[in-house]
Amino acid sequence: MSLKFPLQILKSLWTRRADGIWAIYDIKGLTLRSESGRDERYFLLGGDLELMTNHPNGQFPDVLSLVGTTDYLMQQSIVPVVAWLEGETEIRCIGTASIISCTGYVITAGHVLLDPLESGYGATRVGGKVEHREDLNFGVMIPYMAPVGGIYFAKAFRFFPFKKMWAWGEWKQSPLLHEDDRWEYLTDVAVCKIPEMPNGQPHQPLNMSLYPFMPGEEAYSIGYAEMPDIQINSKTGGISDRAFRLNTYVTAGNILSTFPQNHLAREVSTPGPCFDFDARVPGKMSGAPVFGAHGAVIRGVVSRSFSGEEHAFGSMLGPAMELPLDEPEVRGRSLRTLLEHGNEGMSVVHGVGL
Repeated sequence: MSLKFPLQILKSLWTRRADGIWAIYDIKGLTLRSESGRDERYFLLGGDLELMTNHPNGQFPDVLSLVGTTDYLMQQSIVPVVAWLEGETEIRCIGTASIISCTGYVITAGHVLLDPLESGYGATRVGGKVEHREDLNFGVMIPYMAPVGGIYFAKAFRFFPFKKMWAWGEWKQSPLLHEDDRWEYLTDVAVCKIPEMPNGQPHQPLNMSLYPFMPGEEAYSIGYAEMPDIQINSKTGGISDRAFRLNTYVTAGNILSTFPQNHLAREVSTPGPCFDFDARVPGKMSGAPVFGAHGAVIRGVVSRSFSGEEHAFGSMLGPAMELPLDEPEVRGRSLRTLLEHGNEGMSVVHGVGL
């Protein structure tokens, strides 16, 4: 099926009410345009200036969350996953994540979370758990506009570490003596918690869907394709590469097939309930959101793709909403219970086809 251009994403604007409750202040469709201006299925997201609301009322401490270029506004909700050890001169860029709550819950791919262990630079396995080194910085980067004197602002970046992480599966022992045990994923969807924004501001979450893709449906993904590692000053931790630019790429295609029983039938190698779509998805887009309903809601996350081909797999978000977000002192919690009973500022859009 052919795609309908221009591509759009339904973006909500959140605030904290006087009684402490998170609430949607406004909602707007952002048009995704390439810098070339042509209708393309894979492109670098351009920067048209957008105003998120036509009736600002001074409730927002960060006025610059109300207005910005399209890529900047999307980068408030779709963020790069990064890691580096104290004293290193480069930040590793691992994948992409999506913010799904005002308080800082994010989703990404499970294999992105295991990168410090599998790549051998920042984690070890202790029993059934993965333990990170104390000097490992592992989390996401979120841009903001910092004052540089007078009325002038420049893009800067805040690092938000992963404080809590959940991935679902179990360790499987290899029959080969020279191979380590491997993690067998129940699903490639993972959930993390980052700190809240400064000064009581909300993170700006994206809309989630409980429903799966249908074959033939349009699917868009936005992420940090082939993002290079970032040069930093090892003493200050500041970015030293003056040419660094946070580039956001858009890819689009149509759903080919869905595999809702894949956790039982093992029809394809992508773990758990999943789908495939005919879009170009380069490296570093693992964990990126996959939007359905013409960009209104997230239905899944990018799991794996084939280099140079327009074919990728994604893990379904809906089934992962039921998986436990347990901690030693908390039981019976899930994304669904947080959505239905918590004050986290999480959005599920309801309606026909969503």
